[in-house]
Amino acid sequence: MRFVNLAARSNDAYIEGMRIAAGLTDLDGPNVNPLCRTRLYTHGHRTERALLLLHGFTNCPQQFDALGKRFHDDGWNVLIPRYPRHGYTDRLNTSISELRTEKLIAVANQSATAGAGLGEHLTISGLSLGGVLAGHLAQTHDSVERAVLIAPMFGLQGIPGPGAAALAQLAFLLPNYFIWWDRTLKDRRGPAHAYPRFATHAYAALFRTAGGVLDGARKARPKARDLAVITNAAEPSLDNRFTYQLIEAWRRRGAAVSTYEFPASCHLPHDLIDPSNHEQNTELVYPVVTRFIAGEN
Repeated sequence: MRFVNLAARSNDAYIEGMRIAAGLTDLDGPNVNPLCRTRLYTHGHRTERALLLLHGFTNCPQQFDALGKRFHDDGWNVLIPRYPRHGYTDRLNTSISELRTEKLIAVANQSATAGAGLGEHLTISGLSLGGVLAGHLAQTHDSVERAVLIAPMFGLQGIPGPGAAALAQLAFLLPNYFIWWDRTLKDRRGPAHAYPRFATHAYAALFRTAGGVLDGARKARPKARDLAVITNAAEPSLDNRFTYQLIEAWRRRGAAVSTYEFPASCHLPHDLIDPSNHEQNTELVYPVVTRFIAGEN
C-alpha cells in the first residue's frame, strides 16, 4: 500500500499558491498606488478555507480590503488581486483603454489557482466586473467550491442582450474615448483610489468577458459546487435581467443557486462594497455579504 503524506501534499500546495500569488504582487510596479497593490493575507500555512476577492471595474483591491481583513481575522487565507491597467496612482491615465478580456481572464485564472493552494476549500467572490470574473471561475474551475457574485455587470439598462454584444464589438472598432462616471464631479469623484472615468475600449472588454460567461452557462453546468448571487434592485444603470438569465441558465443545468436582492427602498449604489463610497451602507450590506461568503445563507 502506498503511503500518502497528506501534510506534505498540503504544504506543497500552499507553497505553490504562494509562488503564484507572489507573481501577481510582482506586477505592482512603481506606477501603482500603494493602496491598490495586490493584497495577500495569510496565516503562514494552508488554512481550511481560502477566499479570493475580485474588485470592480476601475476600482482596485482597496475596495475589498476591509472585508478581506474580516475573513482573515476569522482564520481564512485571503487573496485580493489587482487587474491589469487598474490601480495606477495617475487616476487619469490612458492605459486603462488597453484592457482586454484575455488579460482579465488570465489574472482571474492565476488567482484561482493560487487560492486553491492557500486553502483546502476555496471560495471566490467579486463585485461588478469582479462578479463577472467570479462567474467565469465558477463556470470553469474545479477548484472553486463556492462562488458569490455581487451585483455582477452582465448588461446595461436600455440595451437588449444581442445589442450588448454588438455594442462591445463596435466599441473596439471605433476610436477609444473616455467617459466620466460623474459628469458633474469629473476628476473630483471618489474614491481616491479608483478612476473617475472609464475608457470605451475597456468597457467593451468587460462586456466581452460577461458575454463569454453567459454563453458558457448556456452550454454547460458550472464546476463550482455552491453558487450564490446578490443583486441590488436600486441599480442606477446595470440591468439585473441579465444576471437573472445567468441564474436561470445555471439552474437549468442542475446547479443549486441561492439568491438575495437588496430592495430598492434601501437606495444602495452599484458599489455595495467600498466603505469609502459616500453612498455606501456597509452596516446593512456587509452582514449579508459575509453570511453568503461563509455559506451561512
